[in-house]
This record gives sequence, structure tokens and C-alpha cells, in this order.
Amino acid sequence: MADFIDRNLSTEEIIKMAAEMFITFSTQKIDGCTVLTHPYGYSAFTSLTIDEMREVDLVFQLLIAAEKVGWKQFETASKFLTRCGWVASDCGTAVERLVYYLCEALQKRIENETGIPSPVKLEKLVSVIIFCSNI
Repeated sequence: MADFIDRNLSTEEIIKMAAEMFITFSTQKIDGCTVLTHPYGYSAFTSLTIDEMREVDLVFQLLIAAEKVGWKQFETASKFLTRCGWVASDCGTAVERLVYYLCEALQKRIENETGIPSPVKLEKLVSVIIFCSNI
């Protein structure tokens, strides 16, 4: 039992969990705001550490953004990509790096489709601040 508790999820397992969440979640509009709901609530994910849940949620947000880009809902996609940008990093964990580069690709696609340039990358500024504070 101790092996299970001490074990961290692999990148592949995190992606699979996020994909499961994405498939089973649904969206609802309540007072003009989009609310994500899961038929079983978050109880299925209570065994995750805070970092694992953060990474599952990060991939989940990316999947929603990718779906919105596919449906040409670029404004909504940009909002989800911005959320991802708060956590994703080109020098973070494997999951953070994966999301970072996929976010860049989706932002580039939005830019190509709309002609509107991507906003300044917040995550780069945050990375520089964190790096400088560790010196």
C-alpha cells in the first residue's frame, strides 16, 4: 500500500486522466458564464496529489481550448489558452512543457485564422521573474 501512496503519476497517466475528464465533463451556461460539470463530481480524483490534480487540470484546459479552436470559437479558446499560460512553462515539468508548446501551436493557429496577433506571453514574464528571484 505504501508503494501506491508514494507513487507519482506518469505524464501518460496524467494525460489519460485529463482526457477522461474531458470526455465525461459537460458544459452548461449559467447566468452567461460557462460552468464545467462532471457527472460524478471531483470524487474520482481525490487520490491525486495537489500537483497531479493541477497537471490534470492543465491538460484538461488545453483539451477544451483545442476543441474550441476546432469549432472556430477563437475568443473562448484564447481564454482557456490564457489559463494554461498561467501554469505551463517551457522549463517546467514534462506536462507543463507539453502544454506550453501545444498552447503556442494553438495560439499560432488562432493568429493564422483570425489575423490577430497573439497577446504578449505572460508565462515568459513570470518565468523570468521566478528565475531572477532564485538568483
